[in-house]
Order: sequence, then C-alpha cells, then structure tokens
Amino acid sequence: MKGNLTIDIGNTWVKVACFHGTQLVSTARMACDEGLVLDRFVSAYKPDAAILSSTASPAVTQEIAARVESRCRLLPLTAATPMPIGVTYRTPQTLGRDRLATAVGAWSRLHECGDTSDVLVIDAGTAITLDLTTGDGRFVGGNISPGVGLRFAALHEHTGRLPLVTSQGDVPLVGYDTATAIRSGVLLGVLGEVKSYVSALRRDHPGLKVFLTGGDGKWLHDHLEVDNADYYEHLAAEGLNRILLYNQANGNC
Repeated sequence: MKGNLTIDIGNTWVKVACFHGTQLVSTARMACDEGLVLDRFVSAYKPDAAILSSTASPAVTQEIAARVESRCRLLPLTAATPMPIGVTYRTPQTLGRDRLATAVGAWSRLHECGDTSDVLVIDAGTAITLDLTTGDGRFVGGNISPGVGLRFAALHEHTGRLPLVTSQGDVPLVGYDTATAIRSGVLLGVLGEVKSYVSALRRDHPGLKVFLTGGDGKWLHDHLEVDNADYYEHLAAEGLNRILLYNQANGNC
C-alpha cells in the first residue's frame, strides 16, 4: 500500500504510523534501537514519503533517518518546515515539534468540519503541555508542567523518606496514609490544575474546544469533567501527516 509514514522519535520510543490520504492505516511503537522492526514496518506498507519529528539525540535521529531515507522521500520536521497553520510563538526555534504537530492535528480536525472554534490541546505525557490554536489557524503558545510520572518521581527522589507511588490504587479526597496522600495529591492536583486552566482560558475564548492526547490523556479525559473535550490517541501522528500532506501539495517534498 502506498501512502505516507509519520515517525515520532522520543528519548526512548519511536512511534510510527501509516496513512492513506488522511486515513490512519496502522501504527506501531518500538524502542529507539529496534531498527529492524522499523525496517519491517516500512517494507510492509511501502510509503511514498515520510515525515520525521525527533526529540532524541542527533545520532539516534540520523540513524533512523538514514534507514527511512533509503526507502522513500523523507521530510525532516524543523522550525523552517512550512506549516498549514501560522505560528506566533515568540521563539519558534525552541518550540517542540510534538507540540506543533498535535496543534495541527487538532486544528485540521475542526477545520475540515467547518468548525472555527479556538482549540486547546492538552498532551499529558512526560510533561503536560497545554497549547492554544485559534480558529483562524494561529498557534499562540501555552504552558508546560511536569507530567503525572514526573510528579511521583520528584516526590520520591527529592525527599528523604517519601516512597515511590504510582497512579494505581485508591484516590480519596483526603489521603488516609502516606501512599494515598501522595497519590491523591498528585492526581487530584493535576486535575485541579488543568480544569482551572481550561476554565480561565474559556473566559477569553468562548466556545473553546479541548483535545486531549498523550500517555495519560485518556485518564485525564475520563476524570477532567469539562465540556467539549475529546480524546484522540494518535493526534500527533495525524498532525505530522497533515504537515506532510501540506508540503506535498505545495511541492516541498
């Protein structure tokens, strides 16, 4: 099957997805050193072109890029890559490519339905990023805070006696032992933080839509209790594909 491939390289994992037009066909996740798995995925779907976004080291990025570039056209995502939306962020060169990809994915979903609402993307991963894109297609910016896992780890690593707790278990409003005090403090704290931010933002952006994604995005969506909020597992891949389609349509790759 011909189509497009999206490659999202993190510090540990490589997430790949194959698209036919805007239709998601298949996804996979592999460790950064599992090059043969990537080779098999590319061989199975035989994409015409690929887009690569990376927050990994240059060595890892170059090794994966070389594997893909030998099989199809490759568009590396950089601060200079043309975008289907505008960017008014003051330091675009420091803007995480994953933040921009999810913004493009969310805005494109609304735009193709004729919805001109502003949209907030909440990506709950290692960090929690909250990014605003206007209905007319301008990435404004947003906030970055520690993710759920980082908060648990920080309490354990930067104190003398607090244990390492996970999100699995009871979450009472008032913790009844150290483990539940930590778990409730972290999880209810994240929910309160995000809900308060959405509420404040909606005062200036009536009709704001909220898209959630990332490893903890489904949990956040299920517990957040805000209106007009939807969860999309593959929002970053969708955004990367939209960026690639935009560049293909404009003869840039």
